[in-house]
This record gives sequence, structure tokens and C-alpha cells, in this order.
Amino acid sequence: MKTIMIIDDEPLIRRGLESMIHWEDMDCRLIGQAASGEEGLLKIREWKPDIVFTDIKMPKMDGIAMMKAVANEADPPVFVVLSGYNDFELVRAAMRLGAVDYLMKLNLEEEELIRVVKEASERVADKRKEPVSVPPSYDFKEHFLKELLRMRQDKEFYRKMEPQSFNLKSGASYRLLVIKLTELPDEQWNQSKLSQNFLINICKEQISEDVEVYEYHLEADTFVLYIESGGVLSKSVLISQCEAMELAIKKYLNQEIRIGISTPHHNAMHLPEAFEEALQSIAFHIGGVNTRIHFYMDLLNTHYLEKQVDHIKSETDLFDAIENFLLQLQKFITQRATREEAVHICYLLITQIYELDSNSKPFFIRWFGKEYTSVRDFSSEVDLAMVSTWVLRLEQGLNSFSQEYMGEIYRYKVKKAKQFILENVYQKVSLNQVAAELEITPGYLSRIFKKVTQQSFSDYIAEIKIEEAKKLLLQDNNRVYEVSSKLGYEDPYYFSKVFKRVTQMTPSEYIARN
Repeated sequence: MKTIMIIDDEPLIRRGLESMIHWEDMDCRLIGQAASGEEGLLKIREWKPDIVFTDIKMPKMDGIAMMKAVANEADPPVFVVLSGYNDFELVRAAMRLGAVDYLMKLNLEEEELIRVVKEASERVADKRKEPVSVPPSYDFKEHFLKELLRMRQDKEFYRKMEPQSFNLKSGASYRLLVIKLTELPDEQWNQSKLSQNFLINICKEQISEDVEVYEYHLEADTFVLYIESGGVLSKSVLISQCEAMELAIKKYLNQEIRIGISTPHHNAMHLPEAFEEALQSIAFHIGGVNTRIHFYMDLLNTHYLEKQVDHIKSETDLFDAIENFLLQLQKFITQRATREEAVHICYLLITQIYELDSNSKPFFIRWFGKEYTSVRDFSSEVDLAMVSTWVLRLEQGLNSFSQEYMGEIYRYKVKKAKQFILENVYQKVSLNQVAAELEITPGYLSRIFKKVTQQSFSDYIAEIKIEEAKKLLLQDNNRVYEVSSKLGYEDPYYFSKVFKRVTQMTPSEYIARN
């Protein structure tokens, strides 16, 4: 049986690791904990654990210094490091010192912990068989992918990157897939890492075995798949695999997804560009088009745009639908359209707007000085640049109209949503539940909430609940798990993560300071 020790200055992390899995089932036994590097070093020397889970950043002596201190001692333990989102360089240093793997503290998951324990146990078994230690090898690609996507807006980070570290094979290409649940899951899903992992694993299982696949969890309802192959994966193969994902997720989770797919790329430094392509493929999707699989290159296709125009009228939020379409149209004009193609699509859009609202002619007269009753009315737009300017003006006009006539409606619905959340602060509250109360779709509520408040729906719920939690934590000696339960959080660990995200401190730290 392998002996385990946990070293972290956060009690919540230590308790979380301790209780997340059944250690005995994995032939492991917890023999102790430490709250600092100094204490950890003393206990490692005293207890001689086989495996040590240690935080990287701790007061006085950090995890790196502690690992260095025992590196040359007889039979040092196998280390697994616990890191935060900004600990990239420290993780690399720990790997050089022989750490077998790392765990992200804010994304601590049962399945991932089990995997790492197995890996560490195998390393212990190897050490027992072979007296000569073998330097561990470690593939940084998954960590690099997560850092590249997380830091995609940080140009300084990119200047410091070592492209060769990503190890993209010669002649290989990759695509990014952004996979999004069409209806935002409820709070129970958000708290269940197992459900989210199950969804990711279902998707990965549908991908061919001869390609590399890594995932990056973006939000509760959205994640990214990185798919790398020796050549260029064909569109037909990707469609087949994505359709298999759709069917499996519908069968096992009763959820539906949309998938945005980037163009093929051959350079690791193009990851942010590939990510934006995949995101845009989903963002520009307009409901009603039969497929839920959207390739970035399709956004630049005339026939595809014609279908998008035809389905605008099926959208709940017409202004959002038209705004998304205009973004596609601008890209189409600037990258590959002829003047005739651009004019054709513009006129189809005008016709659709007229069909949606027979009183829209004054709008065009106000913004363009004419009604546009035929394609000939575009004769003054003599080149693509002028057509592009026309599209921008249409977008400005629609934005003005939306703010003038729809703003009050949006604000009223958001006000009702906030009221419902406040009245049910001690219950589980989900986007689907509030949308049903307001008799609108979850997607529509999510968009108008962000538009009116400049804040996501889930962030607002978190803020309201945590404000209430702050009051409860200082009343009647309430314990953290009691407050968590009162506010509808089944998992105290998840509640503590939300609390720290909102307040920048743990519940225990908040109590101590107040």
C-alpha cells in the first residue's frame, strides 16, 4: 500500500483532496498533512511518504524549494504539484525536478485525481523495482494548449513563449472545435464535474484514434477540443465524427450541442486565431439552419449566407440574429465576395426585413434616403468598398433602432429576472428556470441579460448568493457547509470556489477578517 501526504496552506484544498476519492480502493493510505513547505519538509523526512501532493506557492518555503531540499536525499517521494492558473513557469520548474504531474486547484476533479494517483503509484512501483532512478519525461502540450488559450489576449506572454515546446510535428495540422450546449445547464450540472467530464469523454471517444486530442474547459456549457493529425483532416471525416458526438450526447445526457470548427492551422502560435474562428462559427450561427456543425470557411460561402437570411425570421431575437448575420456579411465582402454577390445578399436581407415588418420602409428612407425596392437601387454602390460601407450603415441604423425601441423591453425582462433571483436566493436558480418563468428562451434571456447589465447571468446569480452568504457567515456561528446548503449549493467545495472567485478570499478568510 502506498502512503500519501498532502501539503497545502489552504485547509479547504487539503480537505477536498482527502475526501474526493476512496484512497483505500486505490491501494493508498493517507498518513498526514502539512500547512507549509517548512512543516512539509520535516514531515517528509520523518514519515517517508511514497507520494506527496504539494502546493507550489506557500508562505516562507514554497513547493519548489521543498522539492529541491529533498531531491538529493535517499529515496525521495514522488511529487504531484497543485497549481493555480498563473503558475505556468513554476509548474515547468516542478516538472524538471521530477514531479510526475500537476493538478489545477480550481478545477480539481475526481476523475483527474484518480488518473494522477494511478500515474504516481506506477512511478512508485517502478522506483521499487529499479534502484537507478530514471528522469521522468513529460509532454507539455496539454498544459501549453491551456495556457495559450487562457492567455490569448496577452501579447507579452506570446513573446515569451517557446514555440518548439509545443512540439507540433512536421507536416501536422490542427483544428480547434468549440462545443457548446444549446441550453445552459442548471446549477446541478455546473456543480457536477463528473457530468462535465462525461460529456468531454463522450466527445473525445468519437474522434479517430490516429489523432491527438486535448480539451480545455472554457465555461460550464462550453469547452474546446484541440485535434491534431499528421495531415489535414477532411471536412467529411470531421462532420462524421461531430455527428457521432451529437448522437451520443443526446443519447446519454439528453443534451444538444452546437460545434464551431476552425480552419486547419500548422503553427502553434496561431492557436488564438483558430480559437476565434471556432468561436465565430458558433456566434454567427442563426437558428433554423438544419446542421448544428459550423465550419469557419462556410461563413464565407454565398449559398450558406442565403440560407442564413432565409432563417432570420425564425429567431426569437431578430436584432441579434441580423447583427450576427451582418458580421458574417462583412467578412464575406472583405475576403472573397464579388460586388454582384455582395449586392445580391444585401438585397435578400432587405427583402427579409420588409417581410418581417411592412412598416420598415421609413427606416431605410431615414438611413439611406431610399426604399430599396429592387437590386437596381444598389447601383450607386459601385464597388465592394461602398457595399461594405452600406452594410456598416445598416448595422448602425439597426443598433439605433434596437436601443430606441427594444431597450425598454430588454430592461423590463432583465428587471423581472433579477427580481425572481432575489426572491429565490435560498433556492437553486438556473437560467432555464428563470427563462421559463419569463416565457422566453434561455438563450434569449442570456443575451439580453448580458446586453443590459454587461454581466453574465451566472455571474449575477453568484454575486447575489455570495452577498447573502457573507451575511450568513457572520450570523449565529454558521458553518461554511451550512451556509452552502442554505443557498442551494450541494457541494461546499464548489461553493467555496465561487465565494473566492467573487470576493477574492475563501469563506474562512472572510470570517477571520470580519
